[in-house]
Amino acid sequence: MAPVFPVLAQQSGSVVEIAFTQPKPGVTPQQFDAARRKHVAWHRSQKDTWSWFTWELLTGDATGSFVTGSFQHAWKDFDGREKFDEADNANFAATVAPLLAHSSVSYYIERADMSLSPWSASSSLAPLATISTFTLKPDGLNDFVEAVKKINDGIKKTNYVLSGPSRWYQLVNGGEGPLFVLVGDRANWAAFQPNAKSLDAMMEEAYGKEQGAAALASLRKAVHSTNTTTYKYRPDLSYVAPK
Repeated sequence: MAPVFPVLAQQSGSVVEIAFTQPKPGVTPQQFDAARRKHVAWHRSQKDTWSWFTWELLTGDATGSFVTGSFQHAWKDFDGREKFDEADNANFAATVAPLLAHSSVSYYIERADMSLSPWSASSSLAPLATISTFTLKPDGLNDFVEAVKKINDGIKKTNYVLSGPSRWYQLVNGGEGPLFVLVGDRANWAAFQPNAKSLDAMMEEAYGKEQGAAALASLRKAVHSTNTTTYKYRPDLSYVAPK
């Protein structure tokens, strides 16, 4: 079983289920898309009450793979879906699974206490997203969380312009950790252009040179490794539950 790490301020409706799927070598985009659409049609026919949003990875080692997520659940929501999940898995095995080289499922908590723009399925999903993954040192969890909160306060204080809305997630089951993910929405590729003012300069403006540098040093010392990727939202491969 994957390790479960302490999560601060867990709130009802903040659990996210993420499914990663990687097509086999030689499987064409058309083949995968057709299979995924069949599975989406099954969810629609069953009037699934959960929405499932799908993104395609455009960069990184897993380029060409897909991530599907269902958001804003409480842990208790996963009870009572056994029969539905059994049928869901059977349909997935008949449609999508034969095309896959690898698949996995993991669970995250949305950290609204660390996020400037919490998830909202009611708003339009951005066409692109940048995903920054932070694997922490085992003893760096608290320092990392507090540093992120201080950075957020600095952003608000200085009216620092970001490239788009952003939110944090923490892995709680299904992989190595402690691990946090920062999701940044992007309206287009032009929005990937970073702010002319560096994060260090913003923090100095907000807190002064010493305090600003100390907060960033605390965050950086807590991080073991980082990774960045770009995702493209695929509404044609997603299922949005009827309201």
